Amino acid sequence: MKRVNLTHFILGLLLFACNQADSSGKGPSHTYATPEMIRSASQDSVSPYGPTRMVRNIKQARNGDILIASLSAVWRYDGKLFTNISSSIPAPSFWDVLEDRNGNLWFGSRDSGVYLNQAKSLPGGEKGFQHFTTKNGLPGNAALHIYEDKAGHILFGTGAGLSRYDGKSFRNFTKADGLPNNDINTILEDKTGKLWIGTRGEAAYYDGKTFTSFSHEGKTFNNVWAIIEDKKGN
Repeated sequence: MKRVNLTHFILGLLLFACNQADSSGKGPSHTYATPEMIRSASQDSVSPYGPTRMVRNIKQARNGDILIASLSAVWRYDGKLFTNISSSIPAPSFWDVLEDRNGNLWFGSRDSGVYLNQAKSLPGGEKGFQHFTTKNGLPGNAALHIYEDKAGHILFGTGAGLSRYDGKSFRNFTKADGLPNNDINTILEDKTGKLWIGTRGEAAYYDGKTFTSFSHEGKTFNNVWAIIEDKKGN
């Protein structure tokens, strides 16, 4: 029988454990392959007409334009014309869109992961999209909801858990971390920094350490699709 040096074995386990913990020590932070690059092959098409197929989410851009995620394209509406800003992406089924504080555009799809169009050109002046999937650390390729928290992290609600992207790697939260259901419907950060999460199961909030399902008169809120905070913080 081949003998294994016990010291080497224990050292290997320690190195493995260190590689599995994120900087906060609260769990794995996943980064795998370099995201695929999709070069811009053509000019975005402009039309007086908007989406002709199902619209799933609408957000406002920093300059006041309206961003529309529809079944076959993501559109920007400036009050006069609609511009297809996803024309260089191989036609997935789009679900959500977000412009973050740095002007980067994020597109979420039903089964093709996330697309990032950075505000700054790539080295060499090239433009295009970075494509993130499970190969890069997402928990699932259904990126149905996109949200930016106060710290500038980008949060993704998927059918396989909640994911937080810090610009370098993904930190994923699932039922194993206390999330009541892996199928995320909506995300909101309140004034105190708590994350409120509506799922296909129970709705819950996350205080940075623990997920807690919330209820009214002993009954939980199930299959919540929208959460808002009023001016009083309710």
